[in-house]
This record gives sequence, structure tokens and C-alpha cells, in this order.
Amino acid sequence: MKTITRAKYLDRIIELNGTPDIKIITGIRRSGKSKLMQAYIEYLKSNFENINIIFIDFMDLVYEEIKEYHALHAYVEEHYQEGKTNYLFVDEVQMCPKFELAINSLYSKGKYDIYVTGSNAFLLSADLATLFTGRYIEIHVFPFSFQEYCQYYDDISDKDKLFDEYAIKGGLAGSYAYKTEKDRTNYIKEVYETIVTRDLVQKYALPDTLVLQRLSEFLMDNISNLTSPNKVSQLLTANETPTNHVTVGKYIK
Repeated sequence: MKTITRAKYLDRIIELNGTPDIKIITGIRRSGKSKLMQAYIEYLKSNFENINIIFIDFMDLVYEEIKEYHALHAYVEEHYQEGKTNYLFVDEVQMCPKFELAINSLYSKGKYDIYVTGSNAFLLSADLATLFTGRYIEIHVFPFSFQEYCQYYDDISDKDKLFDEYAIKGGLAGSYAYKTEKDRTNYIKEVYETIVTRDLVQKYALPDTLVLQRLSEFLMDNISNLTSPNKVSQLLTANETPTNHVTVGKYIK
């Protein structure tokens, strides 16, 4: 699959190189967080010599045994190299329960430049201050902008045509690998359902997934229209999805 340099985000991370903060790359599933981290690692390897890169990808079974915060901490300490600039990268950090205890401990030692990625469902902005006792900076990654879409399809010069396509395909670049509209739609649908019906339900232990699903469909159908939890609850109830304004307001939030 084709990749592009996401200069806006890469430049921002490069700008933060060497700062004492924990750099946290967040964004929805499939928005390109891991690819961005890999691009930054390649940048470091190409531009610096006396460095030690400690990379952990919790999606890789190779790191299955350190999905426990004591083991994670020990692994990083074992791979520290004296006399070098030590960079720590942890991809999908939320897959290690209580990861924040390990990251905060490593941060307090002051000898690592730390970067982590995590899904929005587990690392919402409101959660970061609670999770990380040290200083942190959030780099929030969005799906492709129209500018990045044009960069991806740089062999097409007709911007009007590109915009019409972008309005339909959206910014999830993983869907571009599929040749048919049906397969692209299924890809996007699967990402959406994972975010809404699995991640959010799991994070907040939501009891009524049907209301959440109908609510999200309603909100997508009514983008830019003024509405209220009371009005939405009345409409959902009238369409055989009984609920109330309190639940709707909570789910919207």
C-alpha cells in the first residue's frame, strides 16, 4: 500500500525532539498513528548517530510477555544504553494494563525521550492528566485531510474530481487499497463499528448499545442541524428505540 509523508505531524514531533515531556500520539483507529511513529524513527536513524531506540509494538506477539507494567519497565531498563540518547517508543500502549505506572516511573528517571501511541477510546484528552503525573504533550492525529488526499493521488491533477472522490471516500487511507466501493465501504463500516460499538461501550461500560448505535446514526444524518437531547430522545422513542434525554445527553458527551 502506498504511503505519504504527513509533514504537518512529522514536523511537530521533530520540533519536540529532546524535550523532557512524554509525547503522546492519539487519534481514532486507523488514522495513521503507528505509521507516523515509524516515520519519526526513520528520521532519527537517518539524522543522528549516537542514539539507542527502544521500540515496543504491543500488536506484535513478540512483546506478549511484557504486557504487564513491571515487565514493561524491566524490559526498557534492560535495553538502556549508557552514553547514548535513549528513545523509548511504545505503540498501542493501552494494551498493557496499568501502563501509566511504568511510563511515569521511566519518565521520572529523566534518561529517556518517551513517545507512546494509543487509541482515542483509551487515551482521551480528559484522561491524560489523570494517567500521566509528569509533563506530557498530546499530538492528535486525524485521518487524511483533503490536502493529504491530493498528495496520495498525486497522479491526478483535476482537483474538482479529487474533491468529489474525497467527499465519498473520506480520510481513512486504509480504505484506498480496495478496488470496489463495496469493499471500501465495508472497511470504513468495520472501523466505525469497532470505535462505537466496541471501544466506547467497553471503556464506559455502556448498558444500551442499541441506543448508542441509533444515536450515532441520527447525529451523522443531522450534521449541522440544531438539536437537543430531549428532541433526540423523543425521535428515537417514536422510532421504537425507547430512551430518555438523560441517557442521550450522557451518550452524546
